Amino acid sequence: MNGIRGVPGFAFAAALLGLVAASAAFGQAAAPAPLPDGYMRAPPVPVGLAPKVRITESSGTAHVFDAIFSPGDEVLSGLTDLAIKHKVTSGYVTGIGGLSGALLGFGDPELGAFAKVAVDEKCELVSLTGHIQMRDGAPYVHLHAIVALKDGSTKAGHVFELRVAPVAEISLVATSIDGAAH
Repeated sequence: MNGIRGVPGFAFAAALLGLVAASAAFGQAAAPAPLPDGYMRAPPVPVGLAPKVRITESSGTAHVFDAIFSPGDEVLSGLTDLAIKHKVTSGYVTGIGGLSGALLGFGDPELGAFAKVAVDEKCELVSLTGHIQMRDGAPYVHLHAIVALKDGSTKAGHVFELRVAPVAEISLVATSIDGAAH
């Protein structure tokens, strides 16, 4: 065998074999390192485990309101005012910020009431999520929040009151205004 461009056939074959072996090794993932007790890697997400889920689909362009709340503002009241003023009949809410305090609740369906989760100190609004729907002919803002305290602990629940200090940045994505899909 004469080889290619002056490389003897045996040397060329050895180089090619080395390249193939390196490619195969590159394509194989190294075995993951063992994890400490109490840790796990994310498993694949199983499908088909929500046979009773109800899906509503809408299309069109959303109308987005970005609300910057200032010290002393109350978020739930402000979002309700926004929804009424702009005739938002459905949508969803997300946000973060700083708070001087909060009143949250943990729902108890047996009592038909909420256990109070009061936060009477400076805290961070690390997650605010919710939606708007019509209830009794008026927009109803339904929010849940997670707040972080200075020691790193958190409290969470249904929002009854979020008192802003120094600022809260909230986005409301209206999917329907005055009953028309957006």
